[in-house]
Amino acid sequence: MNGSQEQEVILIITDISGYTRFMLSNRQSLLHGQIIITELTKAIIAQVDIPLEISKLEGDAIFLYALKMNAASWQDTSRQIGQKLLAFLSAFSDKLLELSQSNTCPCDACTFVEKLSLKIVVHSGQALLYQIGKFEELSGVDVIIVHRLLKNSVAASEYILMTEAAYQDVQFPVEIPVTPGEESYDDIGKIKTYIYFPSTTPESVALPVPQRYSSVFYRLKNMALKGLRSMLVNFGLAKLPKFNHLPEGVGEELNTGR
Repeated sequence: MNGSQEQEVILIITDISGYTRFMLSNRQSLLHGQIIITELTKAIIAQVDIPLEISKLEGDAIFLYALKMNAASWQDTSRQIGQKLLAFLSAFSDKLLELSQSNTCPCDACTFVEKLSLKIVVHSGQALLYQIGKFEELSGVDVIIVHRLLKNSVAASEYILMTEAAYQDVQFPVEIPVTPGEESYDDIGKIKTYIYFPSTTPESVALPVPQRYSSVFYRLKNMALKGLRSMLVNFGLAKLPKFNHLPEGVGEELNTGR
């Protein structure tokens, strides 16, 4: 381990959820479910650039952070982070639409792809950054808090949940409606939150016009993606990662061919 130091940071976790145990009823559904999650994860990652850095992939979640720099540059960084949070939702929604409209497979995972959703949790605080080999790790109380907030009382499937500290730090490119809330944990205490629900976006905010993905090109692309990836996994030439939304042991079942 190399040297370490504590930094002021914005901590972000994007979490894909929505598949339930009954949807993944057979091997093809399990395999296609993981392929779909992989494509959605890649769509989010494609939006990541400075000032955001990826700390690690945590199954179907992505843990990101941004360093809070000096006051002169922080205003720009704050606005860039707000833009990226909305870009994550937009990229996820667009890829979900593509996978749904171009689908030709009747398996459960492909049929119920629209039930997937994206939750984003944002917290501002401090983290200890340290190097292990070529990887930069983060630790500290605030890292624990942002992960704990993934389990919350919000009765919705898609949202951006910000702690009070994050809400003060992040600037969005447009005014978005937020709902105040509060979470309570035995070992942490009460945490004030502000939640943005994409479904409440005012009509005055211009949203991108959804593209249509039902053409022959996108259908062939979808079929080729699933066919090639399935073949590589079935022949042991590729492995798929284990995702948090899948039942215990599912990743091993797919990669060993059981």
